[in-house]
Amino acid sequence: MSAGGGQAVMALREMGVVDVTGVEVVESLPLVVRGDPHHLEFFDGVFGFVFSANLDQALFKEKYVKEMERCVRDGGVLAVCVDSEVKEVVELFRMSRFLLAENVTLVGTKMTMVVMERVGGVS
Repeated sequence: MSAGGGQAVMALREMGVVDVTGVEVVESLPLVVRGDPHHLEFFDGVFGFVFSANLDQALFKEKYVKEMERCVRDGGVLAVCVDSEVKEVVELFRMSRFLLAENVTLVGTKMTMVVMERVGGVS
C-alpha cells in the first residue's frame, strides 16, 4: 500500500515473491496500480501479506489499517515501517495480533518495522 514508484514491489520481486501488487494514488505501471489506500478495490481476504512504509503519512490511519486488515486473509501477515511508537501502531490494528517489532533501514532511512498477524473477526 502507498507503493510510490514501486521500489518495494521491485525489491519483493527480486527476493522471489512472484505475485506482488503495488497500490498508490498515482499509477506507476507496470509495478503500481492506481488506488486509494483508504478504499482498496480488492476482495476481502485476498492477500496473504500486506506491507506499507507510509502509514505515518496516511490521512486517516485507522481507516488505512482497517483496509490493510480487510484485504489480508486470516493467518496472513501485515507489516508496516514507521517512525511512530510501537504501542501506538499496534493499537491501530483491531483484527490482528502483534508478532514483532525491530529496527530496520529502508531506502537509507532508519525506521521500526511492526509485524502483525490477522487473527479473524468481522471486517
